[in-house]
Amino acid sequence: MSEEYKAKPVVVIGGGIAGIQASLDLAESGVPVVLVEKRASIGGVMAALDKNFPTLDCSICIEAPKMSEVMQHKNITVKTLAEVTQVEGEAGNFKVKIKQKARYVTDACTRCDLCVEVCPEIAPNEFDRGLGFRKAIYTPFAQAEPGPYVIDLDLCLNDPPNYMPCNRCQEACLPHAIDFLQEPVTEEEITAAAIIVATGFDMIDPTVIEEYKYGYHPDILTSMEYERMLNSAGPTEGHIVRPSNHEEPEKVLFILCVGSRDQRFAFYCSRVCCMYSIKEAYQSVDHGVKDVSVMYIDIRAYGKGFDEFYKRTQNEGVRFLRGRPAEIKVDGDKPVVVYENTEIGKVQEEEFDLVVLAPALLPSEGSAKLAEMLGIELGIDGFIKTTLVHGNPVGTTREGIFVCGAASGPKDIPDSVAEASAAVGAALIYATERYWPEEEFEETIDPFGEERVGVFICDCGSNIAGVVDVPRVVEEIKKYGSVAHAEEVMFACAGNTLKHITEVVEEKKLNRVVVSACSPKTHTPTFQYAIAKAGLNKYLFEMANIRNHDSWVHKNEPEEATIKAIDLTKMAVEKAKLLKPLKESDLPVTQKALVIGGGVAGMAAAWDLASQGFETHLVEKKDHLGGILSEINYIGPEGIETKQLVNTWIDKIKRAGVKIHLNTTVDGIDGVVGNFRVFLKNGEEFQVGAIIMAYGGKPYTPKGFNYGKDKSVITNLELDKTLHERDENNIT
Repeated sequence: MSEEYKAKPVVVIGGGIAGIQASLDLAESGVPVVLVEKRASIGGVMAALDKNFPTLDCSICIEAPKMSEVMQHKNITVKTLAEVTQVEGEAGNFKVKIKQKARYVTDACTRCDLCVEVCPEIAPNEFDRGLGFRKAIYTPFAQAEPGPYVIDLDLCLNDPPNYMPCNRCQEACLPHAIDFLQEPVTEEEITAAAIIVATGFDMIDPTVIEEYKYGYHPDILTSMEYERMLNSAGPTEGHIVRPSNHEEPEKVLFILCVGSRDQRFAFYCSRVCCMYSIKEAYQSVDHGVKDVSVMYIDIRAYGKGFDEFYKRTQNEGVRFLRGRPAEIKVDGDKPVVVYENTEIGKVQEEEFDLVVLAPALLPSEGSAKLAEMLGIELGIDGFIKTTLVHGNPVGTTREGIFVCGAASGPKDIPDSVAEASAAVGAALIYATERYWPEEEFEETIDPFGEERVGVFICDCGSNIAGVVDVPRVVEEIKKYGSVAHAEEVMFACAGNTLKHITEVVEEKKLNRVVVSACSPKTHTPTFQYAIAKAGLNKYLFEMANIRNHDSWVHKNEPEEATIKAIDLTKMAVEKAKLLKPLKESDLPVTQKALVIGGGVAGMAAAWDLASQGFETHLVEKKDHLGGILSEINYIGPEGIETKQLVNTWIDKIKRAGVKIHLNTTVDGIDGVVGNFRVFLKNGEEFQVGAIIMAYGGKPYTPKGFNYGKDKSVITNLELDKTLHERDENNIT
């Protein structure tokens, strides 16, 4: 996007998954975005993970298409190696100063790696948590965005412009993309409508916990180091090894709550450690480790599908030890863990090949400085303080500045993404100007006549290539009729690979394209954009899912999986040959919305929509709003009085002009997306363009414990309703 913003932008600080989601939501809403990331690439922690819990989906496979979309979107300007240095003004009219460091590599970079090969300077790779190495000129990881390499001047032999004794990378670079004369630092001031903080988290350095001896023995790792070891794109290419001797371990222990729930370090629960450690334990068994254990205080498997995954891991043979280590001894070849087994009440010692620590999540480095500069408060835990008392979990203590993801406290990826969209909903109230840039590509490739099918088969790290013989699939497809080009690609959805696909389609005039990779649901738009840039109608594209439908379900049958991948790809080729070019058309959208459910979630959604100027209908089957929140007295741990909170929200939606329909339900809905007709039980009818379901849930009615028979057996909700009537010193 041009620096001349067509409408007042929103500044998003932080390029992890929360910042990425916020940027995409804003851009699609017609609001220009300036995404500021201090590192060389967007992606954050999620880009370094192997798989996500509890579904075991490939982490980068989910995030890479979003990263590519961010870079391609005409409403988003990405500034990496950058930071916000000053904020003045007020909501709707902030003056934001941004400082950006030079990459010293231009967009002409093709990521051919020739510069890396000749660079003489080596340093530990931060992305691999120091387990691998990089050069002074490098890319953080294979799917990094922006695509051009970056030069670390602290490591490079050169000190431009006056001292440049080394020119190896410049001589090796064929497109002449290396420019040491770039301005070292540039500054820009923009006027922003709102600011969203999505700066993520850091992890405690376990060396401060002396009893765990991290740093004294190479076979004591952090969870992120182990994560990079699991990753096929990591320093060990997905092989689990002991750093001390590079042999495969037979016995691995995961230790939870390393610094978390510890008054010396982080007094709070870090929330995600139980589940990601369980995920890593499950993967360890899948990788062939014979003896895997998890040592825990208690397991906090609170999310959707979490408890089922915990049980699944137990069923795979992972041993769960309830206890907390007193110390780890490092006198011998292997770490020895001393712990109290609280299930049997005995102190035990046990030797392990690898010990993996789950460190506490901390506020990201520089959070205090950033908060002071933004004029917002921090909580007692050091994370950004939110205005929960006023019913706004993404609002900060300064109007017009919002927070999402782990910047406000530890949370997992789904919660971070949900909060990102919530922060956007709040920020859109201040972004009154909207702009949707049109991007049309000239269709220069003739879709008719003889079919010329191009096939790109993705390795997907080990997700596909770990089972399927991809080179064999390529050779078989090359022989298949109408296939004019077939090749193997690593991470097809990465920005550099997408660029390659565009170039090949354009050069060879391919008039049908097939990508054999993973989920069409998440990846089809990404590849459609790539072929459209090449001049081909984007609907002349087909995908074969050789990951979910093949390598994942036949992981122990490589021969059969390879044959199936060949067949799936051939079927996709045949389907692609039948495709016809399509044209998109615009349809009018009803600028009204329906929210079903009058609890706090429904009221918040209705308020966001109405505050942006959309006519909003809120339907509630009861005669009052508030949902289950109106049935309890206080919310912990903040001690929020629920009656006051509910009344605050009712007042907010009434002032925003929400049309409230009580004592009724939705009787029927017909129409299509953008134009629905809603029929209520009370006979009312109206048109809406979008519908949000927020009808909540209901408490389970116990079937045992003498509930309903013994008056002294009640639910906690029933207790809460009557607590104010009881003697606090004698609850009966």
